[in-house]
Amino acid sequence: MKKLLFLGCVLTVFFSSCKTSQTANNQSTENKVEVTFLHVNDVYEISPLEGGKVGGMARIATLRKELIQKNPNTLTILAGDFLNPALISTFKHEGKSIKGKQMIEAMNAVGFDWVGLGNHEFDLDEADLQKRIDESKFNWLSSNAFQHKKGGDIEPFGKIVNGVKVPFPKTTILTFTNPQGQTVKMGMFSVVLPSNKKDYVYYSDFFEAAVKTYDILKTECDFVVGITHLNKADDAKLAEMLPGVKLLMGGHDHDNMIERVGTSTIAKADANAKTAYVHTISFDTKTRIADVQSQLRKIDESIAQDSAVAVVVKKWDDIMDVALQKLGMDRNDVVSQITQPLDGRETSMRNTHTNLGDLIAKAMTASTSKPVDCSIFNSGSVRIDDQLSGRITQLDIMRILPFGGKIVEVSLKGRLLEKILETGIKNKGNGGFLQWDKIRHDEAKNEWFVNGKLLDVNQEYYIAIPKFMMEGKETNFGYLTSQNPDVQKITESDEKEMSDVRNDVRKVLIAYLKGK
Repeated sequence: MKKLLFLGCVLTVFFSSCKTSQTANNQSTENKVEVTFLHVNDVYEISPLEGGKVGGMARIATLRKELIQKNPNTLTILAGDFLNPALISTFKHEGKSIKGKQMIEAMNAVGFDWVGLGNHEFDLDEADLQKRIDESKFNWLSSNAFQHKKGGDIEPFGKIVNGVKVPFPKTTILTFTNPQGQTVKMGMFSVVLPSNKKDYVYYSDFFEAAVKTYDILKTECDFVVGITHLNKADDAKLAEMLPGVKLLMGGHDHDNMIERVGTSTIAKADANAKTAYVHTISFDTKTRIADVQSQLRKIDESIAQDSAVAVVVKKWDDIMDVALQKLGMDRNDVVSQITQPLDGRETSMRNTHTNLGDLIAKAMTASTSKPVDCSIFNSGSVRIDDQLSGRITQLDIMRILPFGGKIVEVSLKGRLLEKILETGIKNKGNGGFLQWDKIRHDEAKNEWFVNGKLLDVNQEYYIAIPKFMMEGKETNFGYLTSQNPDVQKITESDEKEMSDVRNDVRKVLIAYLKGK
């Protein structure tokens, strides 16, 4: 009998404990409001890449719907750089320059909620950027980049709706509710680095802007997040300056990364939506603590393509196919298989010598009518701002060199070649920085070697160079024209001769890769 009484007491305690634990868990859940972010950055292509295996806006749309089904409190965010660069943006449709229109249509179809400005948005001129803004159905946030009007006035960028300009906010406060009716207020800001500067853009200091906006938001919100388009070192510094910011959804760097600085999380996905970050912030309304969990999702064939968005993507693919066919290009033709990634990132190409720069320069050397002493070209002609590996198609070559352009052969004096190379060094950081073949620079002695020999300022050299550069159009190269007395002769291919690859640097590169 005593044993039965003891067992009964144990069971009573056990079930009471379970009930108490279950009640505590329910209360804990009831106190949580969860907000989910689908975060991508630096997306230049709306179609899947690598033969359709990775990326694509139609897959982002599918993931978005999946996340919303799990949590209605879901925001889809793009942390800058989406209007440029893109190959299709260099073409025209119905007599008008495309200039990012394809991206806006795709993003509208996906259902993006908020975007921050990236430096490549300002590759567009002011009128084209305004058109794209007006066509968008999503929200723009800008805490430190503003419109610099003629006369010195500064005002926010904005969307023109029914003839009235609606300014981009510096900050936004959004309210989210859980099934129990409890609410949480989230503040958000967005900053961009001052790169690709244009006269129509005014930048305030992004650190100062972030601090000011955060100081305002923290008094009105339960937690604050940021959309940033900065170098990762600046993101880390910003997180140290603002320890109360829970999450910085970043862009500009093209490789996925996640870093925690104190209680702040900094994350960036891979460019071109090869991956996306899914962040979940769980805010406890009693403890006032926000917990951040982040998951990197591969955007690949495991995710189905949303049918409605796929229709939009196909429309623009068809438009580009027509444009490519007119140029005699086959987008699906595989020209090479690359095992080591080709680095075409802007920060690499414009500051150092890359394997992609070497490849293009070597292709130029191989294309000439007779042997050259060296080949040089301007880094700004490479606009993919990404890395490439695996199967390389003609479409990839077009993405690398969207503007094409003729390669010419030039006889010139050594003193002019030396000046060209010195100008290239001074152009570090911009599109006039040079990539080359058969050239070596001894930085310690500041000596140049061409084709294995010390450059002789009195010698005549025979080089391959873009016609664009020989027209004095690149930064700080205004002196480089046919009228320069140190230019002896320019040999140019016949444009009517379609088989001469020198008429288009893209065909130069394709021919070289196929011949390797």
